[in-house]
Amino acid sequence: MLASTVGTSQPKRWKRIGFGIVAVLFALFGFFFLQGATEALEPWVPSDCGGCNDETFVPDSYRWLAASHGALLAFLFGGCLIALLRKPYEKPVLLHVYAVGHIAFLAVLAITSPQMALQKAFVFVMFLLVLLVLFAFYHRRSAAIKLEPAGGYTRPLLAMTVAAALILVPVAIHAGMQQMGETADQFRWGEEAAMLLVLLYAGFLASAKRAGSFALGVIVSLTYVYLGAAALAVPNHPGSWGVAGGMASIVFGLAFAGTIFYTQRSR
Repeated sequence: MLASTVGTSQPKRWKRIGFGIVAVLFALFGFFFLQGATEALEPWVPSDCGGCNDETFVPDSYRWLAASHGALLAFLFGGCLIALLRKPYEKPVLLHVYAVGHIAFLAVLAITSPQMALQKAFVFVMFLLVLLVLFAFYHRRSAAIKLEPAGGYTRPLLAMTVAAALILVPVAIHAGMQQMGETADQFRWGEEAAMLLVLLYAGFLASAKRAGSFALGVIVSLTYVYLGAAALAVPNHPGSWGVAGGMASIVFGLAFAGTIFYTQRSR
């Protein structure tokens, strides 16, 4: 009874306002300071090195991997924060994905590039601070850390996610191995591996019948469509899914979205 009361109590006004402010700030931070939005455009608008520096210039060979960066930061992480701006305390699954996604990124970094992880220890500190601030303002912290049991699963969505995993897990493993052999001071391949793992995990959670699954399903759908379009734009670049993979990803994303909306209307 006590847990139920705490879970349904209304958050204090400062928490409601504060969470909205920090969610917007961190979304903008990911879009622009971490270049999630700008690199998401890389397949169509390649970097012009006229007057640019090493921090903003993306080599041509990394244009697909830049799209993976955009998919993770702009679509998955940014999408979760934007969706949390409306009735955030009813959708703890979105903050859960955001937090687990950052932990997955750091884990892949530590495993595939341990030396780089030591050199960039500030990234671990920065991500930890971001999560601490978000959870400090979030009223239902425990619900975002440990999700409530799902009221079942939408079988078509679950089947689609399993099918995607059969294809994308080997791709993620390959990307991780590529990162281990990377000689440049870049975490592009490892980031693609992390992005794919987060995407699959989000798809699995979206197939569950719990609050916030619909919004998460829309985010997953948009990410697949975006990655498909990016693959079509740079079909021959390293790591790209090519024309066939790009078209399949777009169809998959649209089918996932269609199932999400159909299921939502049927409830």
